[in-house]
Amino acid sequence: MFRSAEDAAISATIALALEVSSDPKAGNVDRGHDFEELKLEDFLISAITAFPYFFRAAKKRKLYILNAIKKARKYGVKTNVHFGAFLLLFPLTVVWNSSDSKTAGKRATEFLKSTDYSDSLKILKAFNLCKARVLATGELSLHDKKTEIEIIKRRMNIYDWMMLAPKENLIASELTNCYKISVEGARFLLESERDGRESIVFLYHRLLASYPDTLIIAKKGIEVARDVMKLAEKALENGIESFRKLDSFLIGNDINPGTIADLTASSIFLALLEGWKFETKGFRIEKWNK
Repeated sequence: MFRSAEDAAISATIALALEVSSDPKAGNVDRGHDFEELKLEDFLISAITAFPYFFRAAKKRKLYILNAIKKARKYGVKTNVHFGAFLLLFPLTVVWNSSDSKTAGKRATEFLKSTDYSDSLKILKAFNLCKARVLATGELSLHDKKTEIEIIKRRMNIYDWMMLAPKENLIASELTNCYKISVEGARFLLESERDGRESIVFLYHRLLASYPDTLIIAKKGIEVARDVMKLAEKALENGIESFRKLDSFLIGNDINPGTIADLTASSIFLALLEGWKFETKGFRIEKWNK
């Protein structure tokens, strides 16, 4: 459990910064390379400018996803950077005083059940502003211009809306299923005996090997996502240099596992909640109440 709302907000910002700066992360921006229209600095600016809104969320138990995206744009971020990560992290920040990661996941899902249709409308506006790539769905799609009307008509909250998402939508699944993947990811970090930075890299590729990435499915199809899982599983057997080779392959083929990066960030946040702290020589566990 974090000591305060401020500690929770700082930790959400740290989670985003640690995720993007870990290297190598196959197919994503990291400290090793940028994309042509998406730079490391975009992620850092987005993380830093989100801090006051994480703080407000923790203090007022409200979501400020749209505000965070608008603020990042004022500081030069013109494309989607953290839409998925914000969807995951803001509800977790609201329940910052949870005793452990599993409890936080359950409470975050319960919190989303208490939201109302106005919160759903703000998420829809945030999506339209940053133009994130998402899976198509048969009902209340983010791409459908009628969705806003239907949300108002049905007075649909975030939880009910996310329940309509395809099963391949990992973020919607996390939000409605108590953050199962992120809780497992946090446990991996807490139990890892590797250096902290290396632990994040291995977590990322472990998730990549375990789940078909939603963004890859949206851009390339389910078969490509499954092929990437197999490649990541093989790379895990050989470690860092294999991750670099996989990184080159994915970038060369325009394959971007963005959802796995989002899940890595939420896993880091939950590990931080349980006392995972940075030291110059690596990471250590120190409970917040000490």
